[in-house]
Amino acid sequence: MIHFSGVSFQYPQQDCVLSDISFTISPGEYVIIAGTNGTGKSTAAKLINGLLLPTEGEVRYKEYRTSNEQELGTIRQKIGMVFQNPENQIVASTVYEDVAFGLQNLCLSPEEIATKVRLVLERVGMLDNIHADVDSLSGGQKQRIAIAGILAVEPDVIIFDESTSMLDPEGKQQVLGLMRELNRKGITIISITHDMEELAEASRLIVLDHGCIRYDGPPGKLFEEDYLSIPGLAAPFAVNVRDALRSKGIPLPRNLFCMEDLVDGLWKLH
Repeated sequence: MIHFSGVSFQYPQQDCVLSDISFTISPGEYVIIAGTNGTGKSTAAKLINGLLLPTEGEVRYKEYRTSNEQELGTIRQKIGMVFQNPENQIVASTVYEDVAFGLQNLCLSPEEIATKVRLVLERVGMLDNIHADVDSLSGGQKQRIAIAGILAVEPDVIIFDESTSMLDPEGKQQVLGLMRELNRKGITIISITHDMEELAEASRLIVLDHGCIRYDGPPGKLFEEDYLSIPGLAAPFAVNVRDALRSKGIPLPRNLFCMEDLVDGLWKLH
């Protein structure tokens, strides 16, 4: 569905941010793109839906190329993006007006817009706030409104670019739960993050390091031992606990990388 073919990117008068990377993301995947700061994660996200264009190589969504300006409208309708700060995506003063904005651009009737707005707000658990002032909402609620606005135009893919990094723990869990639910219902999820605690959500992990792909595969396999070879890559808390316990002679499997698996592994030792 999404294809990177020999993609490199360089900002003007700066070093190369991405260097000859290639990968394919299939429909229905839940992919996390991770790495330390400055490794090109957010640049890759912006290349996916044409906010940036590659210096070399090609980025495609299905048969549509981001380099073709006439195809960008279709790409951006089908690939939504949720940014780090939800306030950067809010364009209206009330919840209803904000979610309706994208639908108005599709020239739908007021009745169709009203129906769709209610449906997507119910889907993200914000229907009770349909007439609320956006400024009265919490960070997590604002992020869910941003997601509702994207869902309203029926995307195939949603990119979350560090979308939980500014939220409190409760807001973060609300957004992560919504991401899981959307993926279960068939939407392809691409999450850009440096928070390794989110890895349990994903079916696939792509790790960038100095603009290159250092790992592409199941999250659990990386944290069996390969993560130690990637400079600056932090392990999830459960992996650190697992390794500390193994160093004390407790025979835990090396494929445990999230808290749920760690608890199950310890339980089985009794």
